[in-house]
Amino acid sequence: MPIQTILSEKRIHLTDAQRRAAQYIMDHYEEAIFLTASKLAQKAGVSEATVVRLAQVLGFDGYPKLQQMLRKNLQSRLTTVTRLEQTVQHVRSDGDILTKVMQEDIRNLSETLQDISLETFHRAVADMTRARRIYVVGLRGAHAPALVLALYLRYLEKQASPVIPGYGDIWNTLHGLDSVDLVIGISLPRYTRLTIEILEYAKAKGARVGAITDSLVSPLARKADWVLPVHSKLDSFIESFTAAMSLVNALLTAMSIQNPEETMKALKEREVLWQRKGIYVLPYANYRNGRKRR
Repeated sequence: MPIQTILSEKRIHLTDAQRRAAQYIMDHYEEAIFLTASKLAQKAGVSEATVVRLAQVLGFDGYPKLQQMLRKNLQSRLTTVTRLEQTVQHVRSDGDILTKVMQEDIRNLSETLQDISLETFHRAVADMTRARRIYVVGLRGAHAPALVLALYLRYLEKQASPVIPGYGDIWNTLHGLDSVDLVIGISLPRYTRLTIEILEYAKAKGARVGAITDSLVSPLARKADWVLPVHSKLDSFIESFTAAMSLVNALLTAMSIQNPEETMKALKEREVLWQRKGIYVLPYANYRNGRKRR
């Protein structure tokens, strides 16, 4: 079982040093599983006692047992992810960039699916269903999944809003947060400071807090009631938000089937409004020479 899943399902809180050790393992997985406790501690910049304690906190008798689990987990990764990575390695020229990038995104999706705890996913859906108001904050590249999540939650009759800096005062927007509200932060390395500050503010006000980020030891996770980790590695100058978008799609779909009758009613009402206002163009078949067919 991946460390991400263990931390999520058991809701384990780590010290800063333990976080660094866990993060090193997740970032250098194929190397870390062959390191002794002392070598891993040296690489992660922590004490050997911290590594041993990390294994115990995760529920293992000692570091060797943790290492054994990590090696078993690697075997399962080899049957899926490694085949994709080998394909990427065979890319021989810039002309194959399309293949390379899409294969890397497939890998991100595969690893995200392995690391996400189904229990945590259900907890997130439950929080979103119960919340009076939902605020979604995602800045810079993370704005796209945040905007989609907030938009389609409104389609499902949820009172949802994206938190957008520069559009009014975000702190006034968040005024009145309490325990029946939910704030969801989306950020991947490099993490945006304002996103972290908003989650800290929401937690201090007693609101529920969720995070979609790269790991359970990211700065967003420290104030979150639940964390859904996504992979975003891409051999480019940009991060990949493919897995984050897929997760948003899954959350919205899960939300839509919580109460199918209400969902259908809400969507039908919107369809009527969209048709009345002419929001969407008619199919191409209804046009000829630039004129509407009668």
